[in-house]
Amino acid sequence: MSDGRRLGWIGTGNMGGPMAARLCAAGHPVTICGSGRRDLSAYAEETGARLAHSPKEVAEQADILFTMIPNGEILLDIISGENGLDSADLNGKILVDMSTVDPASSEEAARRMAAHGGHLLRAPVTGSTHFAKNGTLGIMVSGEQDVFETCLPYLKVLGNRQTYLGDGEQARYMKIIINMMLAQALQSFSEGLVLGEKLGLPWETMIDLIGDSAAAAPIMQYKADTMKRRDFTPTSTCYNMHKDMKMAMALAQQVNASLPAASLTMQLYNTLMAMGLRDKDNTAILLANERLNALDQSEG
Repeated sequence: MSDGRRLGWIGTGNMGGPMAARLCAAGHPVTICGSGRRDLSAYAEETGARLAHSPKEVAEQADILFTMIPNGEILLDIISGENGLDSADLNGKILVDMSTVDPASSEEAARRMAAHGGHLLRAPVTGSTHFAKNGTLGIMVSGEQDVFETCLPYLKVLGNRQTYLGDGEQARYMKIIINMMLAQALQSFSEGLVLGEKLGLPWETMIDLIGDSAAAAPIMQYKADTMKRRDFTPTSTCYNMHKDMKMAMALAQQVNASLPAASLTMQLYNTLMAMGLRDKDNTAILLANERLNALDQSEG
């Protein structure tokens, strides 16, 4: 039930939509607006959220604001763009950004919020739309610890695991590392499937056996059914994975870290983008591997 604090939510897409809905269902007053131009009137009616038409309007009606948006550029525009958050009084207000954005944009967002007396809590998540709907996301958090404690009751509605990592950009770093490893797991999965294809192994049996082996990352088990059907309907897109890999490689360059396997995976996601598959599921890296091996690249 509500504790008297008013909540705001900006970005009600595939992930943000079910997350904001959970806060509404838990009895919290939530004011929403989109990060784009999509009509959210039906969503507001369905969830019981109050509909606003700009970040400024959300900030005027909320004490704690959440964002779930595609990238750091949009985050900064939400804060300082036309009718942005900083057009309202932000003194004492908290912005909880749950997106996967680059650390430089995150640092700038924190500076902008602080300049107006507000606070930024970094809270990126692990898990896809299924976990968002069920409230079983993992949430990595960094920022001021007292701000984290204030927001923890709401984060517990959104996920079943919350880990505080420090007072700066640590949550961003950890999220990027995890996504980098996820991309490499999908690349490894694809290479195994391609070799099996060339050896004439049965497609569905191969996927079952990989998923039942010590070599299986959880993502391979989670994606088994869609991979059997060669269904690349996105839960998280190639565009998003490509973006995350670029952030990982930029961080590696900053600290002079050598990441040979990640560098190769980056090339494969570059190939996917060149193939025009940016809006397919990130498992479509299989198609780039099949192209390299002159195999059928059809979808289910």
